[in-house]
Amino acid sequence: MKRTTLSLIFLFFATIGILAQTSTKLEAENANYVNCKLIQDSKYSGGKALEITEENAKITFTYNQSEKGKYIVYVGYDGLHGDKVVNLAVNGSNGTFTTKGRAETAVGTFFMNKGNNTIIITPGWTWFRIDYIRIEKDNSISLPFNISPAPVDPQATANAKKVYSFLYNNFGKKTISGMMTGDMSSANGNVTQHDDIKAVYEASGKYPALVGFDFMNTTGAYENADWTKSYTNNVIELAKDTYKRGGVPTFTWHWRDPSRSTGEFYSDQCNMKITNALKNDGTWNTSSSLYQYIIKDIDAIADHFLELQNAGVACIFRPLHESSGGWFWWGREGAEPFKKLYHLLYDEMVNVKGVHNVIWVWNAGEYDQDWNPGEAYYDVVSADIYNKSFDYSSNYVLFDKLKVLTGGKKILALSENGPIPDIDKEFDEEAVWSWWMPWYHTWNGKFVDQTSKEEWTKCMNDSRVVTLEDLSAGWEAYTGIQSPKVSKHTNLAIYDLQGHRLSEIPRKGMYIRGGRILINN
Repeated sequence: MKRTTLSLIFLFFATIGILAQTSTKLEAENANYVNCKLIQDSKYSGGKALEITEENAKITFTYNQSEKGKYIVYVGYDGLHGDKVVNLAVNGSNGTFTTKGRAETAVGTFFMNKGNNTIIITPGWTWFRIDYIRIEKDNSISLPFNISPAPVDPQATANAKKVYSFLYNNFGKKTISGMMTGDMSSANGNVTQHDDIKAVYEASGKYPALVGFDFMNTTGAYENADWTKSYTNNVIELAKDTYKRGGVPTFTWHWRDPSRSTGEFYSDQCNMKITNALKNDGTWNTSSSLYQYIIKDIDAIADHFLELQNAGVACIFRPLHESSGGWFWWGREGAEPFKKLYHLLYDEMVNVKGVHNVIWVWNAGEYDQDWNPGEAYYDVVSADIYNKSFDYSSNYVLFDKLKVLTGGKKILALSENGPIPDIDKEFDEEAVWSWWMPWYHTWNGKFVDQTSKEEWTKCMNDSRVVTLEDLSAGWEAYTGIQSPKVSKHTNLAIYDLQGHRLSEIPRKGMYIRGGRILINN
């Protein structure tokens, strides 16, 4: 046996011993708790657990840490009466997990401060028991990004390649400021005069570089009404103006019931089902009226993108968003029908209609791999998260989840939010989103007001935040596509408690991540 092999085996067992010493267990019954019932049962650690049956229940742990860093938080739980969603926050940074019988789960990796840290558990759904939490230093190397320098559409227009390159080159270095638009009565073809965009300017002294638009009035039961046509026409003109000024137009589509039986898009307000347009074998029933309506709607959207394409405009498109939440009809039946619809939409737009000016975004909702339409169908994976007013969290827990979900191969964006993330926190907590986009301020949304003027001014005037003013040279002046983003490390490494590298091992071998032994082959 070679000495290097013996060394690796010794290092492996030595590391297991180190990991065993790094774990700190805190029993739930020793935490501060309200509206919880103390259960005594020998099957639980310490013989006790806390039962949560009330919505206002809360368990608060205090954890003293000797050094600042990343730590994995595990929870030992007992699910009662089915799977339950549980909220966990570390120093205000939020995570969730779902109970699956009685088990331990890793909720996520959180930043801990030196000194006291607060971990709070509250119910998303009630009826579960918390046995303990376990905290373990994350000695693993961060998953490297390895993002393609080209968009997924091989026939992407030159301008689409520029927009993708802009996102690619800035990712991890800068965050692009954004704002969603709602009411179109103030449009007038000038995006800087739109009320939503003006609200950002009035709060910060700068205009957002990315502007969000919605095709929600383009198709469906009201598609022929004058007001819906006017709305979409204003959207298209503002998208053109945004791009002309060097900005990035991005589109969402609240797809109204294709069957036309209602004018709604929420699952509880319409009976629309994707499976009604499928045959028993799961293929599309192309002769059905519902399938033909679906194609009609997709083509209507495609025609607007083609208008933009012919005008030299490239943009971002986030279709079928928040699918796994189930509150929109395109997600109500689960992952498989959703993926069939996503693939149909992509194929019809790109391969049939010839839309090649779009950067594609997959927006899951619950960020489950089952809902991933396939990495060949999207350039960006995005999250929608609404923190409480004046909570400027970086949302790094969700950032890390999306990174792992896509294997570090995709750009990560915050496609809907309330208050903006603090730019210092984004960098300090290693969660630099490609862009963020508060929801609209008009229609009494008032989302701009969820961020203070001081925070708006601080972030929008930081050199690490891209504003429309930074892009005044326009897209004609933008050139250059950089080489792929890959890790500079050729080997994985194992670290000791102080973060010192112990030894390197080849990529095809054993390594430790989050206290687990993994084989990379």
